Amino acid sequence: MRSEEAASMEQQFTRRQWLAFLVKASATVLTFVYGIPALVMLIAPAFRKQKPPWIKVGEIKEFPAGEPKAVTLSYQRRDGWVIRTVRSTVYVVARPDGSLSVLSNICTHASCAVRWEQSKNAFYCPCHAGYFDADGKVLQGPPPRPLVQYPHKVEGGLLYVRLESV
Repeated sequence: MRSEEAASMEQQFTRRQWLAFLVKASATVLTFVYGIPALVMLIAPAFRKQKPPWIKVGEIKEFPAGEPKAVTLSYQRRDGWVIRTVRSTVYVVARPDGSLSVLSNICTHASCAVRWEQSKNAFYCPCHAGYFDADGKVLQGPPPRPLVQYPHKVEGGLLYVRLESV
């Protein structure tokens, strides 16, 4: 009987062991309670999608009808925790009827920069001799699609554009 009592005493926790277990369990619970939200706050910005902002292009009177005008935009872009200044060029095409379009200056074939050639009345991509009309439609060459048209708006005489791939 003595050996049974001794064996059962060895299986019971001592006060010191019970307190050590309680402290370790509490520390583990607190680590999860405070650690998971902190980890989410640290990682979440990297996966957050933001709607592209409206970027000011200029006053409407700066864009005369008939010839597309290249405008270099400078804006802030946030990638996770990093905020950097980015520059992009767009073409503003003003038509005689007063309508506008804002086109990308990037060719849809090989992502080369296009330029307006007044003599041909077309955008020209020097990489593979692609041509686009003033509306961005493919005239000749290998480009598979027209130039990207960005959403734009006019407020108070100012032109704003939203670059979708910002």
